[in-house]
Amino acid sequence: MGVSGCGKSSVGRALAQILGHAYIEGDELHPPDNVAKMAAGTPLTDADRAGWLAEIGHRLGQAQAAGSGLVVSCSALKRSYRDGLRAACSSLQFVHLHGSADLLRQRMQARNGHYMPPSLLDSQIATLEPPAGDEPAVTLDTAPPTAEVVAGALAWLRQASPSSPESAPMSAHFTQVILFTDADGRARFREQAIALTEGKPQALLSALMPIGGLQLRHSPVGFRSEFHCTGDPQWVFILGGRMEIGLQDGSSRVFGPGQHFFSADTLPAGASFDPALHGHWSRQVGPDPLVTAFVRA
Repeated sequence: MGVSGCGKSSVGRALAQILGHAYIEGDELHPPDNVAKMAAGTPLTDADRAGWLAEIGHRLGQAQAAGSGLVVSCSALKRSYRDGLRAACSSLQFVHLHGSADLLRQRMQARNGHYMPPSLLDSQIATLEPPAGDEPAVTLDTAPPTAEVVAGALAWLRQASPSSPESAPMSAHFTQVILFTDADGRARFREQAIALTEGKPQALLSALMPIGGLQLRHSPVGFRSEFHCTGDPQWVFILGGRMEIGLQDGSSRVFGPGQHFFSADTLPAGASFDPALHGHWSRQVGPDPLVTAFVRA
């Protein structure tokens, strides 16, 4: 699931092939009137999508009743859409593919033979309600090669459904916490799975990742930064003390020893830093100094 250009079809087909499931391209189930509206650059309404979503739900429900696996590519932009699909198929799980607006637009402009024009991307991004924590979903970055995205999706699906036949043998994964710049320029957190596909069963490893250097930092009790963006994406590992990261919406998240996040909250291309919109702040919390390791990606 996700907005146009996020790679739903490529990832969905690959997942279906690996899992041995049938695959349905959701775009092919739109009625002619919907296709004509989108081709003309007119965004669809809830009413336009109702019959299309009902058909997808029907297909999913049929597969569940038959005990058959099915992979469907579908934008599923709103929580209400996903709730409706789950009502038709209670075992449904969502793999949400997320990417920057620039990347998605480039992909849409490069593809041929699709009725969805790039001009509709902004309306889809505005409509999108990312899956909440109580939904059976994972959000994956769509920027890496398709094979890496598929590996992350498989790792999460196998972990989320350990009793399903296709989950054996179990493949472990590492959950990467990412601080990123969303389409509206604001910093947010999301998570994605990194598959551990190498090594031995007693010690599974991820693929080797290149790094640009390691830097250690000691922050005294009372340290707090102003709002700022990350210069270059980097892993942040908490070695001692506790670190709080605050966002522009007033929310924050605290990380303790042994925890991490991947800081990719960079300033959008061409933007001038606005302290009321961009970035995040960080501070030391608790009685102990903050000791962190920064690993440049």
